[in-house]
Amino acid sequence: MLGLFLMFLILLKIVLAMKHTISTLNDPIVASVSPTFTMSLMVLSVFLKRLSGFNLLANVIWWTALILHLILMMYFIYLHVLPKELKIHDVYPSWFITFVGIGVISATSPDFGLEVGKVVVWITLLFYFILLPIVMHRVFILRKMHKSLLPLITIITAPGSLGLVGYLTVVEAKSKIFVIFLFILSQAIYFITLGLLTKLLRSAFYPSYAAFTFPLVISATAVNLTSKLSVFQFLNLELLANMEILIAIAIVTYVLIRYCIFLGSKLVQIMSEKYSPESI
Repeated sequence: MLGLFLMFLILLKIVLAMKHTISTLNDPIVASVSPTFTMSLMVLSVFLKRLSGFNLLANVIWWTALILHLILMMYFIYLHVLPKELKIHDVYPSWFITFVGIGVISATSPDFGLEVGKVVVWITLLFYFILLPIVMHRVFILRKMHKSLLPLITIITAPGSLGLVGYLTVVEAKSKIFVIFLFILSQAIYFITLGLLTKLLRSAFYPSYAAFTFPLVISATAVNLTSKLSVFQFLNLELLANMEILIAIAIVTYVLIRYCIFLGSKLVQIMSEKYSPESI
């Protein structure tokens, strides 16, 4: 229910400040993370689908979110990829959200459009394998990211796990070799990121802290789904899945608290400025 309320607030802001919302897409970082909204809508539609009487609404939301995600992707390409000669310094981990975020379509498609999900999963994986070496080179070799953008590094954990979740969800004849490869790759990146997380969490708070949440959650989801495959049963992956779930819960809770403190301080600042003696 909290998710529903927060999505309502975001939607309300978009509707009431449409011009401002569109203008923010001129910023390549904002534009690249904007599809998180449509991804959240698709996940939300799965929740609504399970509630009695919300079937039609859930379908409308899911298909609308799918179309909006594709529009945001094409708009990003039109505005930030095609017009200029791209340099690797222009690439950020948030590009995974724009291009690999469509993996949520596959992960949620069984309730809405399974055939669409079966097509999208391969596009998701294609984008992932194209972007992975570029983004890894940008983050770990070139570096030089502004400190306010450093939390975005956590995003590199998400696409491999999201691709794996989508693959396990919609592909019937699964390749054990491919599943093992994608699982090992995504988990290797997860633990590398986990090692960086202790340092990143000690940095000053930025709104980009939100990047700590979904990657850890989807990684835990991927491990949980993989643990159900017979090829992995001897490894007792349920223990790893439970560990990652606990880490995800802890980090999401921590980020929520930091956001509440941040928003609370902003509210106090606005109120103090509004009712200061100078403003009366």
